[in-house]
Amino acid sequence: MVDKSILLDNKKFTVGTFTDSDKLLHAVETLRKKGVKIFDCYTPFPVHHLDHALGYTRTNLTIGAFLCGMLGSLSGFTLAYSMNVVDWPMIIGGKPQDINVFTSFIPVIFELTILFTAFGMVIMFFARNRMMHGIKEDLLDRRQTDDHLLIAIDNSEAQSLSNDEIQTILVNEGAVKVKGNVEAFNTSLTTEEDLEIVIGNNEGAAVIN
Repeated sequence: MVDKSILLDNKKFTVGTFTDSDKLLHAVETLRKKGVKIFDCYTPFPVHHLDHALGYTRTNLTIGAFLCGMLGSLSGFTLAYSMNVVDWPMIIGGKPQDINVFTSFIPVIFELTILFTAFGMVIMFFARNRMMHGIKEDLLDRRQTDDHLLIAIDNSEAQSLSNDEIQTILVNEGAVKVKGNVEAFNTSLTTEEDLEIVIGNNEGAAVIN
């Protein structure tokens, strides 16, 4: 279920850093028009239309939600039927509580449909995005969760332009910094010294400031 294509492990990136969301959006559109494959963008706040600019299609989460809802409906009907017809049949209003009074099961079916859909969507969303409890963050820049916006391009991907041409486009589009061969790191390393080594290596990869 986990989308492994979003993992940053064992990869090196060309990273363009922006401070303006409009410039970031325009840079994404320019790069994609030239056939450059963008790995992902990292922003500390939502950037409207960025998903469309990156070419993301509509999520399939709605299909999962529908399946969870159907499971909830079936569970609700099974619960009500087993309790009121099989396990403890009752006569209500002079009529036996059986399958012919299905309408009395509707509240239970409705509630379980909503419950299964809500919890199912939350679980699928967090699992799909690898956001389960205990996950350590992957960062390409310590300020990407503060006030900087990043475009990451996987160096192992075959591109229509050379790395130098991509870096030049990023600078022309308003990037305040461009780095090559950047590795992901997390701030939960065992020692601050190890973290500084990784960040220092990334800073040493800067090609344009």
